[in-house]
Amino acid sequence: MYERLRIQLPNFFMTNHDYTMYSNDVEFINGIINVKISGRILYQLTLSLWRLLCLCYYAEARLDVLKLTKHMEDGTIKARWRIKGLPFYSLLMFGFRCLVVLFNPNVIFSRTFDALSTFYIGRDGLIHCHKVEKVMPAQPPVLPRVTSLLAGALVALGVEDHRPVLNLLPLLLSSLRQSRS
Repeated sequence: MYERLRIQLPNFFMTNHDYTMYSNDVEFINGIINVKISGRILYQLTLSLWRLLCLCYYAEARLDVLKLTKHMEDGTIKARWRIKGLPFYSLLMFGFRCLVVLFNPNVIFSRTFDALSTFYIGRDGLIHCHKVEKVMPAQPPVLPRVTSLLAGALVALGVEDHRPVLNLLPLLLSSLRQSRS
């Protein structure tokens, strides 16, 4: 099953997905929108809808499998994957510049969505449960609340922050001392 998933997942948007590797009573737990579905027909409809929505949203959608691991102790296969592409609205908003972007995937206009899938394999060798969870992005650092222009300037200079980010104050003070002497 590991080999079949290794081949099938990266081609999700390019070819038809092979649903024969799932049992007839497959359970799909979508942790992103908190939905639980049972049955291969509903699972197939749900994945086809996801595929259609991604193909409608992205000009060129790709599914990149970042990591695929098998865990024999609990009978699971975990796949960390990313959907990457250029949204259609950016083509409309930015026009010709985005056409050049299609040939360069590392451009600022492209959007990604990361998730983690866990496939539970039964004794018959088929997938009996597929659980999808969103991978949380790293949280940005909490910035102090700025209430005045002076406080904003101090934060920008790195005086209010415990770690120096753009700490120009010592440089300014040393240049003032040199100019006075």
